[in-house]
Amino acid sequence: MRGEDVRSAPSRTRRPQAPKVRRVADTSRFGRLVQRRRQELGMSQSDVRLAGGPSDLTLRKIERGTTTRPDFVTLAKLDDALRWMPGSAGRAFEGGDPTPLPDPHRGGDSADTERPAQPLTATEHGVFVRTDALADLTKKGRALDDLPDLSEEQAAGVTELRHALDRLTRAWIVHQAEIARHTDSLNDLILVLDDHLRAPPSKAGTDQDQDDLRYLRWLAGYETPSPADAQRYETRFSKSVESGDS
Repeated sequence: MRGEDVRSAPSRTRRPQAPKVRRVADTSRFGRLVQRRRQELGMSQSDVRLAGGPSDLTLRKIERGTTTRPDFVTLAKLDDALRWMPGSAGRAFEGGDPTPLPDPHRGGDSADTERPAQPLTATEHGVFVRTDALADLTKKGRALDDLPDLSEEQAAGVTELRHALDRLTRAWIVHQAEIARHTDSLNDLILVLDDHLRAPPSKAGTDQDQDDLRYLRWLAGYETPSPADAQRYETRFSKSVESGDS
């Protein structure tokens, strides 16, 4: 009886359950969607690459339906080059439908979504990094982990550079998560970031880095913070909405 009581007792430390969004992907369908969108835009496979998309080889595999699940970098590049809303490629891979960005040539508010001409744009307020440029930086940053035989000083430098790249990437992801939470489209983003959000938080970086990561997980519904932190995150999210960034 005692053993049965222990087994039937409810857990008091149950973690919040993340949304169940995984489905069996149809790579052939995904390839057809990508090819159709490319042709709608009048683009060759090389044009997609030049517009910030994946390499010609990767795109050929995607369109033929012979690719495995693309990583976050590849999906972000497809969204950018094919002028899809962020998260569209991930949703399409999982069986949903992508959402095209408004046509900038039809006037209205769509001009705000026009792709910057340069990968890096300096303004009086700072430097803006285009999505495809950020994706390339992220990919190159991962390669730093494979550098052999580094001295202690070199290893420390690589670590700092990796942290800087992580902060850039996280800032973009947090912004997308704020938009998704505000527009009730979190599932679209989670399709792409599920593995990243499920991973245990890294202990690297500063206290601010850790707080930004917890804020991101809270936005996506993967973490239940303390009441004080929850209030801070609600305030931070409200400010992003009020400023028009989301």
